[in-house]
Amino acid sequence: MTQLKTASNALVLSRFESQALPYLYLLGALMTAAMTLLPRSKPGSPFESPGLLTGMGGVVALGLAAALSAGQRLPALALYLFADTFSTFVSFRFWGRMAAAFDAREARRAFTALNGFAMGGGIAGGLLVQGLAVKLGTPAIVVSGALGLLVAGAIFHHLYKGLPPTPARGRPPSFLGLHYLAESPYAQVLAALGIAFAVLSSFVDYLFRLRLEGTLSEDALTELFGSLQLWIGLFCVAFQLLVAQRLLKRLGLLRYVALVPLVLAPLAGAALVTPSLWPVHLLRLVETAVSYSILPVGIQLLYAAVPDEQREGLRATVDGLLRKGGVVLAGVLLIGAGRAANGVTMAVAVVGMCAALGLLLVRLKPAYVAALGEQVGAPEEEDVELEGEEEQRLLAEALAAPAPERVLRAVAMMEQAEVPLRPYLPALLRHPHERVLERGVSLALELEAHELAPVLERLVEEGPRRPRDQAVWALARLSPERAERLLPALLNHYDVGLRCAAIGALVKSTGSSAALEALQAMLSRGEGAPVSERREVARLLGRLQDARFAEALARYLEDADGSVRHVALVAVGKGRYVELAPRLLPFLTWREERKAAREALVALGDDVTPLVEDQLNNLVAPLAMRLQLPRVLRGIGTPAALDALLFSNVRDDASLHFRIGAQMSRLRDEHPEHPVDVERVREALGRRRDVYRNLVGAFRDLRAALGDGSLLTRAVGDRMDQALELCFFLLGLLHPSHVMRGIHYNLVGPDPRRRALALELLENLVDEEDRELVMEQVEAHHRELPPGAPGRLWRRLAALVQSEDGVLRACARHVAWVNGLHVLPQEGDMSDRTVQRMFALEGVSVFSQCDVDDIAAIAAVAREASFRAGERIYAQGDPGDALYVIVDGAVDAFHDGEHVLRFQGKQAFGEVSLLDGAPRPTDMVAAVDTRVLIIDRRDFLDLLADRPELLTGFFRAVSLQLQALIALPDFRETGERLEMTAPLGPLAPPLPDGPAPDSNDDRSRDDS
Repeated sequence: MTQLKTASNALVLSRFESQALPYLYLLGALMTAAMTLLPRSKPGSPFESPGLLTGMGGVVALGLAAALSAGQRLPALALYLFADTFSTFVSFRFWGRMAAAFDAREARRAFTALNGFAMGGGIAGGLLVQGLAVKLGTPAIVVSGALGLLVAGAIFHHLYKGLPPTPARGRPPSFLGLHYLAESPYAQVLAALGIAFAVLSSFVDYLFRLRLEGTLSEDALTELFGSLQLWIGLFCVAFQLLVAQRLLKRLGLLRYVALVPLVLAPLAGAALVTPSLWPVHLLRLVETAVSYSILPVGIQLLYAAVPDEQREGLRATVDGLLRKGGVVLAGVLLIGAGRAANGVTMAVAVVGMCAALGLLLVRLKPAYVAALGEQVGAPEEEDVELEGEEEQRLLAEALAAPAPERVLRAVAMMEQAEVPLRPYLPALLRHPHERVLERGVSLALELEAHELAPVLERLVEEGPRRPRDQAVWALARLSPERAERLLPALLNHYDVGLRCAAIGALVKSTGSSAALEALQAMLSRGEGAPVSERREVARLLGRLQDARFAEALARYLEDADGSVRHVALVAVGKGRYVELAPRLLPFLTWREERKAAREALVALGDDVTPLVEDQLNNLVAPLAMRLQLPRVLRGIGTPAALDALLFSNVRDDASLHFRIGAQMSRLRDEHPEHPVDVERVREALGRRRDVYRNLVGAFRDLRAALGDGSLLTRAVGDRMDQALELCFFLLGLLHPSHVMRGIHYNLVGPDPRRRALALELLENLVDEEDRELVMEQVEAHHRELPPGAPGRLWRRLAALVQSEDGVLRACARHVAWVNGLHVLPQEGDMSDRTVQRMFALEGVSVFSQCDVDDIAAIAAVAREASFRAGERIYAQGDPGDALYVIVDGAVDAFHDGEHVLRFQGKQAFGEVSLLDGAPRPTDMVAAVDTRVLIIDRRDFLDLLADRPELLTGFFRAVSLQLQALIALPDFRETGERLEMTAPLGPLAPPLPDGPAPDSNDDRSRDDS
């Protein structure tokens, strides 16, 4: 093809004037576009064979060579059109197949290498043309090129013989891409870029031919073009094989593509200011070189951001239609310019096109990032909008629905869309359901709807209990004169809720002495009052928001009844009793009161941020309490709360660090406007990288010595997983947090294509300084590294038992103890019993997807029990109140007296009833003496409330176990007993006999 294209260029330039070139551009582009619109042949058709297509091209070229030898002019034009159209068609087919074979990251290496080696053909063709053109003449070069095509066709036919045909396709791919092009901003910018590059290439080519016209003979021109092709080939091979990948890694894809206008613009400027031929020769050489080296790779890599199902269609549309449309546009512009298209104006046009390309590349980056974000599942978040009157009318109609959930959902949507709710308040206050009435009263108070005072008065006199009490408060605020007339009579009402509402409304609005006396009388009864009264008084004190009653409310925090304590906790937050905040902290470790205490602290706002920050960093405070504080700070949601999380103690519990990172990420989602200390974020990223470096060697050696299934191996791996995820939580403080989470999700996921796209998005969103802090963990991910040396196990254990991480320390101590190496526990270490339970859960399938912190939390609430052979564990129909894990032994399941299944060691049963509390479907009887761990449903649900991520791993593991259970009958022989056994993990190699001596080789490998 190099011989044919150089010969055709020389023939046209020598036998025709330069004004004929725009018409050739136009005609060649239309022919290529027409070929892309033609439907592909059926699979197996001879016309789909590369050998046949190439051979036919050789035959056509031979025919044109014969006509040229006869001295005819028109075959030169036909050869030019054939060479241009055929090479474009082959290139389009080739890059389409290559793009389907590699993901976005593989393509960077593969495309540059393929393009570099392919240019070897350009070098060979350039050498042939340069050596033979003057000696044999240009027609001989055409014959040589045609023979080369015939040989290539024979080789293709041999290589493709017996290969399966490609899948059938319906419409031409160009049509398939038009719909996506119309909808996608990224596709539109990419199409504009393709058109602009095509126009630039045509302008440079025309400028070169204008300056060269009439200066050389036909054969000399052929030799010149051959020489150019030789140097272009040499440059491309060297660039692709030696420089391209380094530039791509250093500059990124978009700046790599931007090299084209940045290099060509100065050369076009030089051609503008000097009449010499060297700037034009150099411009043509560089433009052709970058068209063969940078552009094919760069543009094909840009298609990676297009969804798989749209990529081929868009490529056909842009490369086959629109880029040739750019050549058509260039031809039309040149034809219209006529004689005005001289050397000066064309140089100016080239500079202008370079500037236009720069602007397009600036616009391309946000579109490219957005397209990658869609690919990795991190699209931009959109606000809810209600467009048009019809949507608002339907929501207004929903306010009259009898179902309260539907009404409240409609109100929430209207609030989010900022639809005025005042006109709909009367309808809400007429609704029969209490929840809707309560919402209507609160909205009336919030919107200061004074005109609704008569409706509120009627609610006070006749309404249901809860809305009635709330209406008392609203009436005192919206219509004090009505309240003064109506409420005093309620101070001695038999209903304690209505009485407290009247007291509070009068104290708050008028400071009524009678109301204060009634309140003091209720407070004086203290714990001698009924529980219902104590609850209402605690609720009242919260609504009063009066510091005079802080100590009185504090007494209710110590009430013996849990429901009173719960109401008092809520009242502290509602009343903003900041002075009581320290008394809330212990409740964060109480199961029933934890949520209310957390929400009360959040309600107190920034006033308690210093207290919460101090306790978060207090290493002496209970860890169970400190684990709740990141959620409190996230709920407060102020810049000070974000700083408290970011500047928390760097030497602390690893699980606490992870919670802090997760809550920072969510806080950033909710408040992207908060300022962030960039240097502090980078310091934290550096510490996460240090965690990886400190643990990766230990992880590899533990895998080699203990296997992947060992709890210690899992624990170290989990810490590195958490360190990597924390990196993306931290990057989410500097960049869109939901995008960073999407990148992390795909980087650790199983799909290599999505992983490549995530890496590409990371490269384009995060600057080099920040990216370097995480790339080591990404590119050398610990789970993809080979196992290390088992002989270093003892050295690793000696280091881990001194770790600051309590979980790693406990696991390493247990492994050392099992292997005869006794290590004294440190102060604050987990109890031996809890650690033993953790290792009892080590191979249990329903917890196989949980991380080590979840395993430790489950072990802390588990209790042990033993059953003798034949003893019933629970009966069919019993409530599902616990999950059982077999430590050793076996358990038989019976349904209606019939044996259905046997469970062996490391298996769990009762897990489904654990979630729904449904009656047990089977009797469970110990088949032999059996020891189990029991996890009560209440304890497990409490863990789920505190660790929602635990549910994801639990569900995944339960679903896998159910699939295995369903498949069991397929393998059952007649009369054979069905048994569930724990899946066997990869076998660990035998442990070394003792500590292995360090060697220089070991140390160097470890350090690496």
